[in-house]
Amino acid sequence: MTSIIKNRQFNQVLFSEIFAVLSFSMYLITVSWYVVDYLETPQILGLVMAAASIPRMITMFIGGVLADRVQKSQILFITQLLKAVLIGVLLLSVAHNALTVTHLLLVSVFIGFLDGFFFPALSSLIPSIVSQKELQPANTLIHSSQELVFLLGPIAAGAILHYYDFTATFTVSIFATIIGAVFVFPSFIKDTIPDKQKEKLSFLKEFKAGYRYLKSSSLYLTAIIIIIIVNFFVFGPLFLSLPILAKELGGSALSLSFLEAGFSMGSLAATLFLLFYNLKRNRGRNILIYLIMTLLLLGVFSQLSTISLLIPFVSLIGFFGFITFVPTDVIIQEKTDPAMMGRVMSIVFLASTAFDPISQTLFSSFMSLGFSVSILLAVFSGIGLILSILVYVKAKKWRALQ
Repeated sequence: MTSIIKNRQFNQVLFSEIFAVLSFSMYLITVSWYVVDYLETPQILGLVMAAASIPRMITMFIGGVLADRVQKSQILFITQLLKAVLIGVLLLSVAHNALTVTHLLLVSVFIGFLDGFFFPALSSLIPSIVSQKELQPANTLIHSSQELVFLLGPIAAGAILHYYDFTATFTVSIFATIIGAVFVFPSFIKDTIPDKQKEKLSFLKEFKAGYRYLKSSSLYLTAIIIIIIVNFFVFGPLFLSLPILAKELGGSALSLSFLEAGFSMGSLAATLFLLFYNLKRNRGRNILIYLIMTLLLLGVFSQLSTISLLIPFVSLIGFFGFITFVPTDVIIQEKTDPAMMGRVMSIVFLASTAFDPISQTLFSSFMSLGFSVSILLAVFSGIGLILSILVYVKAKKWRALQ
């Protein structure tokens, strides 16, 4: 921990991530409440959230290879500045009472396009600036700061929306994004610039090489399945259901912010736990147990009918979900050749982000057919639980991982 805290490069990446997450958390709750409360069209919320998934999947193929070819801080800096411009489009639209679903969908598409470059660069930058033994505390610091901001960001956004309006939250989001970009300015970070003299294959061939590298070990396959289950059956439907449940149960924007903050409190507690307790024994088996616990808690959550009860249970889901996800991510980084890190992490990020919008689209589609949020959450948790038990039984090599 002492060496990480003294690591200037890591600290700058950490602060950049803090401001990036603050911007995103305020953007997310603002857009969610605008669709649910102002436009009164909760059935399209899943579509708005999922609109980023297709461009993200397309650019992810390029982003992972690019992260192995180009200075990673340069990618982070440019993508954050462009995100500030996109949120600025929403600000101008809402200021002129012209913000429509079309605007939200288009901005979501372009943000997804940028995410495909941003996250592989971020994920592959961390292993290049810390040692392997520091990977868990470094990743945990990143995730714990994210969850702290996701705890404070929604509350701040909810309060601003309650006392001011949508223009105020979009403005704060823009400034936070710009500050985050400044922290990862390439001349400040001074991370490694890949050797341009080295002969390069085509983007497609390099991505295929990363895919073959992942297929070479069953550990990678199991890790990706775990990440897909967490995102498709838990995080995707859960995040979509929170604004809808807040509205159905007679809550306000503050109620939604408390629900999202409750999730962040749980995930923050998980990352703090991992920060001070380095999982060394039975990591594989314990991760699968945590996964099963997460899905059981989601099943209970689906049957609750008051916001006061939903908050503690969403906190527990956040806790067990993150002590499933973070160690899985660390194991992948530990086992990956640095030369393949960008491509491997792009595929991992694709697994962690491409499936929650797909689940949200399915969730919204079934809602349009008349199914209630409670029934759908119960079905998603049930299917995810069955798959998790199957993984536990079949993945013997993963269970034996220390």
